[in-house]
Amino acid sequence: MTEPSTNTPRALPAIGPAILAPRPFVERRRGSRRAEDRLADEERRLLAVALDILASGLPAETRLAGLLDLLARICGAERAAVVADGEQRRVAVAASGPDDTPAALELAAWLDAAAPRSRARRAAAAPAEVVVAIRTGPPPPRARSTDAPPHHAWLPIPSAGDVTLGFAFARARDAESLSRKLPPALARHAAVALALVTEAMTTERELATLRTGEVERATYVSTVAHELRTPLTGLSGYLDLILDGQVDDDDVVREFLERGRSIVGSMTDLIGDLLELSRLESGSLVLESEPFSVAEVLQAVGAALMPIALDRGVPLVTTSPPRIKTAVGDRRRVEQIVTNLAGNALKFGSDGVEVELAGWFDGPVAVIAVRDEGPGIGADDRDHVFERFYRMADHERVTGTGLGLSIARDLARRMGGDLDVASRLGVGSAFVLVLPGPTAHVDADVVAAATAVALRLETDRLEALAAVRASGSRAPASGRAAQVQGARGGITAGTRG
Repeated sequence: MTEPSTNTPRALPAIGPAILAPRPFVERRRGSRRAEDRLADEERRLLAVALDILASGLPAETRLAGLLDLLARICGAERAAVVADGEQRRVAVAASGPDDTPAALELAAWLDAAAPRSRARRAAAAPAEVVVAIRTGPPPPRARSTDAPPHHAWLPIPSAGDVTLGFAFARARDAESLSRKLPPALARHAAVALALVTEAMTTERELATLRTGEVERATYVSTVAHELRTPLTGLSGYLDLILDGQVDDDDVVREFLERGRSIVGSMTDLIGDLLELSRLESGSLVLESEPFSVAEVLQAVGAALMPIALDRGVPLVTTSPPRIKTAVGDRRRVEQIVTNLAGNALKFGSDGVEVELAGWFDGPVAVIAVRDEGPGIGADDRDHVFERFYRMADHERVTGTGLGLSIARDLARRMGGDLDVASRLGVGSAFVLVLPGPTAHVDADVVAAATAVALRLETDRLEALAAVRASGSRAPASGRAAQVQGARGGITAGTRG
């Protein structure tokens, strides 16, 4: 007779026995007399401690920092680093935190430049990628108490391929005795342990990137579905009322149809932005970069938006550099970015308060600032305004896709520039677009420095405007456009060159 079956699942058999990590290695043996025995003891100690670090179960970054600190202690150094050539040249170095990072980067940069390699590879290679592993335990003991610069030394490990260890010492004589403190056998074992933990760290980072990408993709799909479903629900409601004969007034029917057309237009804009974003992410967007006049771009954007400015009673002013001054980029895309920024300024700005399109050159880069004296952006929101679909709490009812600023920044960076914002609540904002100047190729650090300078200038301008308002006096005109009396009265339009 067979036993009745049950739906209770059986536990799967274990793959293998559970093995607990051993207790940490503790050296109890006194020093050996013979040199061969001392070397064997050092080798045994290195292997035991390295295995303890590898089997600790800590994050790979922490284990990497632990191995580098172990090497530093063996050699009597302040810190250690390793550089390896593979698909990409990388330097790894340990640090205790932000205050300790500059010294770690100093050693990493020195090792990248000093490590042995052929002249051809040195000439063709870019600076190595630097991985700073943040340690959780105490750093190696430091013998240098003064501000004197450290003494650097490197030690190649031929048996491990193109791998070189680097050290920072407090004293020159310690640096000179590096090869004696870390003989080839110990260096080889250290290289094996570093290779294992580096591979583990690479795997961890790839998994983290994949998980982040999956979360972003799920959020993106959910947000897009919501952004499309909301207007479709409204459109369906208007059409149902009309088709069911519940609206007898022709004027109301026309109003509903106008609202439906507006909804279709907003969905068309959203789909267009989504396609633009997809092309940016896939790399299929083709940019036609060439020199263009910054003044002509600002004047073209100002002319295109002037009807909107007049309708809303917002003065729109351009302050242009000389027409002959040129930047390099895709002119159509630059006009798209500036139009988006100026359109937002007109949308969120206060009635009768000027919006300005200003352009100037800072050395090898061109700078365009779109300024407004609207409600401003808080510090928390400034960290997120360039994220997809992000809207500030008081902008929920304002129409838009929530993708414009994200696309604008991506386009700016694809053209070798950048886009950022300076703002103060209750005073106004200034979006700063930085692009390469006439030399076409400008290093990223130059663009970053120019962006920081422009943001600082715009922040100072907003602080000065806040001080003027706090004093109760009127801000000086400082070149405000002449008043043009229009049908609405007090409408301003103008150009400054």
